[in-house]
This record gives sequence, structure tokens and C-alpha cells, in this order.
Amino acid sequence: MGLGTIISDLGEKLKKIPSIFAKLPSFRKQINIKPIRGRIKINPLVLKITAAAILIIIVLLIVLAVVSRPPRSGLRQADVYYDRSNDPIERETLPADDFFLPYEPDFIPDVLLEREPKESWTEEDSRPFWTNPLEGNEGVWRKRIESEIDSLLEHVP
Repeated sequence: MGLGTIISDLGEKLKKIPSIFAKLPSFRKQINIKPIRGRIKINPLVLKITAAAILIIIVLLIVLAVVSRPPRSGLRQADVYYDRSNDPIERETLPADDFFLPYEPDFIPDVLLEREPKESWTEEDSRPFWTNPLEGNEGVWRKRIESEIDSLLEHVP
């Protein structure tokens, strides 16, 4: 008894199953079973295309299962599934110059003179730097001076 005879016998037995249910009178009356070929009308071309698509999907799933397995050549099971969560993190050291500004002094340097300071100033030397406070607003300064003198004299006993 070979595999071919088993498959052919199985096919014959599967063909007899609908006829067994059709012979049952009560079952046929309740559900109104008609022969399967009479109820389902399928184009043979559509049936072939659907069967080919299912076969292609099954083949692709088998290929995916074979390819996704880790290689077994020369590696032990412990090497393939090595847990790296406890390993120290390898870090690239970065130079400190990338994070910090260059050194700058905290003090303002003294004035560097281009020439020696003068011992005395003449009127012509000071003229560009001098402005007379009484020009244009003499009244404001006069009132301010008088109010200061009055406040000083009020405190005198």
C-alpha cells in the first residue's frame, strides 16, 4: 500500500461525503441542500488563479521562515542569542573644546596709551571735550541751585 493508493482512496471517500448527507431525509429537508456544483458557480479560470495565488503565498511563507533563521555555521546557541544589555556602552570621547568657550579674562585690561599723558591741559586741548552746562538751559540750572541752597539753609539752626 503506497502513498498514491492512500491519496486516491482518500479522494474517493471525500467524494462520497456529500452523498451521505444527501441521503439523510431530515437533514435535507431542514437545510434544503442542493448539490454543491449547482449552488456555487465558479469560473474555472478564476479557480485556477486563486489556487495559484494561495500556492505562491505558501511558498513565500516557507522561504521567509527559512531565510529568517539565524545561521548555524560554527556558532553555538549561546553565541547566537547573546544578551548585550549588560555590556558597557562604548562611547566616543569628544574633546572638551567642542563644549566650552575659549578662555577669556575676567577683568578689563588697563588703558593702553599710544602716547605719554600730558602734565597740563591747555584750553585748546580741552575744548573738544568741554560743554558749558549753562548754554541753552540757564534757568533750569539756576532753579536747581537755588532749591539746593534753600534745603541746606532750612537745616541750619
